[in-house]
Amino acid sequence: MTENNIRQKILEQLEPLSGEKVKHLLSEWLVSASDKLEDFEELLRNESSPRTEELLDYGEIDSTLNFRSLSEAEMVRQSQLALESYRRQGVSVPHDRVREWADRLGTDQEG
Repeated sequence: MTENNIRQKILEQLEPLSGEKVKHLLSEWLVSASDKLEDFEELLRNESSPRTEELLDYGEIDSTLNFRSLSEAEMVRQSQLALESYRRQGVSVPHDRVREWADRLGTDQEG
């Protein structure tokens, strides 16, 4: 694949991302001391993989985000994805389980 093709693919993948996510990816790439566009493309591909979105749908912590704060637009988008997943699959956490979890917050049995 030519460098121009790689650049074009990167531009297409960056377009839908928020500015914060782009800054995060760019910082990660620069810290890795790599000057290869292929490495940036790989980071971008890993960041937007369906596996990450699926984990977020089920409440898993995405450690690749380094626990950074989400923008309001990112929170809204994740909420929309979770709602779409629920509508497609009908999978949710029963109310009783949520209540039990909420009642344990602040206790030694939290979690």
